[in-house]
Amino acid sequence: MLPDYFEFSLPTRVLYGIGVIDQLRDAVAPYGRRRALLVTDAVLVQAGLAERVKAGFRQTAIEIAGVYDQVPPNSTIRTVEDCAALGRAQNCDLIIGLGGGSVLDTAKVANILIVKGGQVQDHMGAYLLGQTKLLPLMLIPTTAGTGSEVTKVAVIADPEHDVKLPFAETQFLPDLAILDPALTCTMPPKLTAATGMDALTHAIEAYVGKEWSPAADGLALHAIRLIRDNLLLACARPDDLPARGAMLVASCLAGIAFSHSMVGMVHGISHALGGVYHIPHGLANALVLPEVMAYNLETRLERYADIAEALGVVFPRPGAALGNLLRYGGLGFAARWAKPLEGADRRFRRQAAQAGIRFVRDLNRQLAHLTGMPLNLRDAGVKDGLAKLEQVADTAMTDGAMLYNPREPEREAVVRIVRALYDAEVTPLPVSLAGVRPEGAAADAREFRDVFPDTETLYRVLGGFFERLKIDPRIGEPLKASRLCVRFAYQNPTAEITIDARGEEVRIYRGAEFSGQPEVTMRMSADFAHAFWHGRVNLVSALTRRQVIAKGNVPKTLKLLPILKPAYALYPQYLKEIGMKDAA
Repeated sequence: MLPDYFEFSLPTRVLYGIGVIDQLRDAVAPYGRRRALLVTDAVLVQAGLAERVKAGFRQTAIEIAGVYDQVPPNSTIRTVEDCAALGRAQNCDLIIGLGGGSVLDTAKVANILIVKGGQVQDHMGAYLLGQTKLLPLMLIPTTAGTGSEVTKVAVIADPEHDVKLPFAETQFLPDLAILDPALTCTMPPKLTAATGMDALTHAIEAYVGKEWSPAADGLALHAIRLIRDNLLLACARPDDLPARGAMLVASCLAGIAFSHSMVGMVHGISHALGGVYHIPHGLANALVLPEVMAYNLETRLERYADIAEALGVVFPRPGAALGNLLRYGGLGFAARWAKPLEGADRRFRRQAAQAGIRFVRDLNRQLAHLTGMPLNLRDAGVKDGLAKLEQVADTAMTDGAMLYNPREPEREAVVRIVRALYDAEVTPLPVSLAGVRPEGAAADAREFRDVFPDTETLYRVLGGFFERLKIDPRIGEPLKASRLCVRFAYQNPTAEITIDARGEEVRIYRGAEFSGQPEVTMRMSADFAHAFWHGRVNLVSALTRRQVIAKGNVPKTLKLLPILKPAYALYPQYLKEIGMKDAA
């Protein structure tokens, strides 16, 4: 079955990759020479992420002319106006947003003020810009939850009136969304949990809402699967880049989905809790989500069963099995069993959907165990005994998201849900990560300590090993064909080895023997190099974690990695040959 009408459009170019922020030259070349306003927050400045992004843009024609770094966790009217004022003062003609949902929403709405002027309240609402063209917009998320980098919505707080102002404009869709998992590794576990549940809420509400879109359905379900498999990992292992990357992609997919299908009652209540009690949006969504799923269950039973299946719930489908018999088996007598089995099919689907709701409740409890995420409104910061409950209910019922909920929202239901979340006595659920993907090879570098006692030993071992590689038939010829010149700068002990393949033969230089200019310089500890040649660490992950610092044509160098695999088996043999005890 299809809806009577739907649209699907994604004008945003999405760029994903570990360390992609360091390789922006080609991606932003079409924008030419620009003066950019960088919108971010103080935490990201302190963590060094803002500087890393600025360094990435120094390789391009885009100049960071101004930096607004005062965006709070819940952006306000004053924040947006101050940000826009800086952009106008610096004559900026491009906006870059770096941060979580609050930062990205600030960049979107500030864009309106820079172009059209006025106050934030003047532009509140949906699709008021008409054909107005805004400044080019590039968004770089550092959290995996809002999906704001691919949506046409924004929310700004009005603290004077305890409400959040909604905005929706097609022009909010950025020109470029840059997804780099390495930029999310500084996100604390509790924030990782809350933003991950925010993404899950987006996917679920997009799939069950009144405005569901077949074009968005697949994105929503795949986002749910990615979150199922990776959210706990990302919380437990902050440096797990595959899990971080999966959550970042899930957030993006869910953002695209709900941007086309809208959200519902979960967001209506969460917006009210955020506006009245200043509860972080992701946390509010996490608490409210299973309650609204239960409220909507019978209205969207089939779709909640699909969601349960995406969450990993397995259930029989006797009705479907019978249909196949009738269609392909020629078993006419089976028709009399059709209605009973269809009833059984619905019962199984209901049980599966209910199991999906239990899955979400338990996921919240597991996240609480891993991160300390609150499980009720009291622990979330509501300390007044719900004195403002009526205000929360009134605010929720007037929220635009309520219009798209599959079941008609009832004020009494809102009151009941909020009261239940306040009174809830829920305990964290211990979770074991046994059997999931190992922590990753990069961590294994820690197993090697002080392998090389001095520079002379390092030159003898690694320099000699490179000499061995250049004559190996599996490695030598591809190395020569690369025409690369790479310098390895080691610490503890300090040494430099340069491999120059630009001449007629590959040459290995130690220290000052090489006086030229390498194409690439790779800085790392000597212990890391030892671990690498054992095949125990991942160079790409190490680059993102700054275990290896690289300058120059790094992508070209990384193309050599596949041809170096035979060296991993050769290295231990070589150590044995030269009489060195292997630290492995």
